Amino acid sequence: MTRIRIEGLLAAFPKLMGTGNSSQHTFIETESVRYVYQPIENLFLLLITNKASNIVEDLETLRLLSKLVPDIAGGITEDRIEAKMFELVFAFDEVLTYGGHRENITLAQIQTNLSMESHEEKLFKMIQQSKETQAKEEADRKAKNFMAEKRASQMAGIGGGGGMEGIGGGGGGANPYEGSHGKGIDSSPSFSDERSPASSSYGAYGAGSGAQDLVPSAAAPVVPKKGMQLGGGSKKQSMMDKLVSEDNLAPLAPISTGGGASAGGGVADAPPSPAGDQYPVNITLEEKVSASLNREGALESLEVKGIMNLTANKDEALACKVILGDGRNPNFAYQTHPKVDKKLYESTSQVALKAGAFPKHKSVGVLRWSMSTAAEDQVPISINCWPEPDGGDMNVNVEYTCEKAGVELHDVRIVIPLGTAQPPDVASCDSGTHRHNRGAEELVWEVDMVDASNKTASLEFNVQQKDADAFFPIMVSFRSKQLHAGVQVATVVHSETGAPVQFGVTESVTTDTYKVE
Repeated sequence: MTRIRIEGLLAAFPKLMGTGNSSQHTFIETESVRYVYQPIENLFLLLITNKASNIVEDLETLRLLSKLVPDIAGGITEDRIEAKMFELVFAFDEVLTYGGHRENITLAQIQTNLSMESHEEKLFKMIQQSKETQAKEEADRKAKNFMAEKRASQMAGIGGGGGMEGIGGGGGGANPYEGSHGKGIDSSPSFSDERSPASSSYGAYGAGSGAQDLVPSAAAPVVPKKGMQLGGGSKKQSMMDKLVSEDNLAPLAPISTGGGASAGGGVADAPPSPAGDQYPVNITLEEKVSASLNREGALESLEVKGIMNLTANKDEALACKVILGDGRNPNFAYQTHPKVDKKLYESTSQVALKAGAFPKHKSVGVLRWSMSTAAEDQVPISINCWPEPDGGDMNVNVEYTCEKAGVELHDVRIVIPLGTAQPPDVASCDSGTHRHNRGAEELVWEVDMVDASNKTASLEFNVQQKDADAFFPIMVSFRSKQLHAGVQVATVVHSETGAPVQFGVTESVTTDTYKVE
């Protein structure tokens, strides 16, 4: 059958629908072919056969295809079918043979064939993952041994890097903060608790304003060994300088030819700043929300924990202080880091160190807050689930409600367990999209954004299940940029001069454990 012939048969079908008593049947016969069809909402699923075909088998084939379409496309709309057109072709190909006959296959077998799961492939991936893990562990072990040998050589005076410039140098000395204040910053409680194995000190974080530079002791000169030298740094640098001068570019820094310090015994060049350092000071305000709701949507417990992390990226920003704005939520308990001046914070809402300066390129937690409540008005989003028996199936209605004024939630994801691998029949979905995860036996309802325009919506579906407890616990996740604590950064200034310091603020709210059970 040619393409033109198929297009002609398809074009004739809408005209034949309006003739005769076709509205009382699910098939139409012409002189040469038989149209077997089934309405699916606003669309038609059409099967074209010859008149000698067994119509009973054709109806069974059509019934199986009608179950495949919503399961593969995730809905019965033109947009979803167009988005999954190739997957639908592959699924139909599993049902029908090349000659147009129906395969003796079930819906579960079709899903297995489409997923193309292979035991040998899984075994191969597991072996590859094991090899990669072993290689990573071996690389970490060698890196640790190399760092230990490097520190030992520096302490012996043969590494050329024994000098340490001020408190923030890269030498092998102990943490200077322990000398004047007992412990380093990481020994104090902090949400960040980040440790840098590549540095043995915290820079100027623990030093006072009058810290003295440490002068390296004189060591016996090391006679360089003569041998074959690779590279030729001076020629390479000269060539690069010529290219820069021809293109009127900024001069390049000299090319380093060694991993240690300079010949004069000074400190090695500091590593380049990270690419994400757009401001002299970067401040991140993060909150984690944990909530437990009952099956009727009432709040059992709600806990919000937040932290302010500060990263100083420039030398002039190391001695800075953060001035907070008004509007903090009084229901929260606020706690400063032990190295932060607590009296200054409580009296003027300013966050600054008691002494010294912040470390460079290191995120430091300076303020944290928390709240634990059972007040319904503090809930970001509530979920109500109603499973009701419907014959041998279960009719389930899931509704979300976001009543808190001015709240915008992004990437809302509601995961409903089904307790069965059978696909659910979704009757309606007011907002967002839904998809069936067969492997995890769950229905995932996703809404890009929840605001005042769609602050409440529901999802209704039927599934082969008799146990109402199978649909719990429902897990919820989302993200937002509106902090519950109302912490705002008004400005950042230098601690001594009061000069303004440019800064950037990133706010994020995410879920830790948010469930309905």
